Amino acid sequence: MSLPNVFFITGTSTGFGRELVLQLNARKEKVIATARNTDKIKDFEQLEHVSIMKLDLNSNEEEIISVVRDALKIHGHVTHLVNNAAYSVAGCVEEVPLAQSKKQFDANYWGTIALTNAFLPHFRGRTSGEKFIATISSLVGITTMPFVSYYCASKFAIEASFEALKLETAHLGIKVLLIEPGYFRTSFLQEGSNIQPPQNPISDYAPISGAMERVFKQQNGAQLGDPAVGSERIIELLTNTGLVKQISNGEIPTRVALGSDSYEGIVKKGQDLIDNANKWKEFSLSTDFKN
Repeated sequence: MSLPNVFFITGTSTGFGRELVLQLNARKEKVIATARNTDKIKDFEQLEHVSIMKLDLNSNEEEIISVVRDALKIHGHVTHLVNNAAYSVAGCVEEVPLAQSKKQFDANYWGTIALTNAFLPHFRGRTSGEKFIATISSLVGITTMPFVSYYCASKFAIEASFEALKLETAHLGIKVLLIEPGYFRTSFLQEGSNIQPPQNPISDYAPISGAMERVFKQQNGAQLGDPAVGSERIIELLTNTGLVKQISNGEIPTRVALGSDSYEGIVKKGQDLIDNANKWKEFSLSTDFKN
């Protein structure tokens, strides 16, 4: 008999994380919702199918392993790990102190890797039930933009590691999926929320920082993506239902764009890579042995 689904979700105080918890609870799915500050998810205690836990992805590896150990005691297993928590520091490369960029990487990348590694023995050891690792990446895990280069870098790193993880674990029946949202109407762009201002502003970069700050202000509250619908689509990906079932034929893709802006940005990046490779083809092939 297959095990019932249990979803372990990081970063559930806002955005996709919060919406996923609410929608999964409405579907009577068991959820373990985590946040760095559990006061921000205290209202989840009123939800019938949701448990809450404190998880800070900047914690050391042993602390993260301990959280996973305690999470597995709640229902005896977890079927779906949803790596959602992340934040961004803003500033051009030279403007962001390395300590600040490393702290962001510790949460967005190393913390996510540590959490995934802590769940992998449980997934490898189970012979029934789903074994699904979904990670919320970003359009900027494929493309880049100025002023948030370290955020882009953390998402690029996530993309590389989880694409490799998919290849490493497919024979174990573990499903690995990267989800790449574009701009969604969450609190991510709100001043003082996820995007933190540069600590060492440099006047030479003012044209870049000023332009990007204006973009963020214009986008905030006017993003194309509907987080409720986006979360519904994510759940369909996690459960092979709805539109996903019609398209996928049961296969789990390596990555899926979420939002028209993400789709268009990724298609453009792909075409740019092909065009550049073809332009420089003669140069590239010239280094091969001629015999």
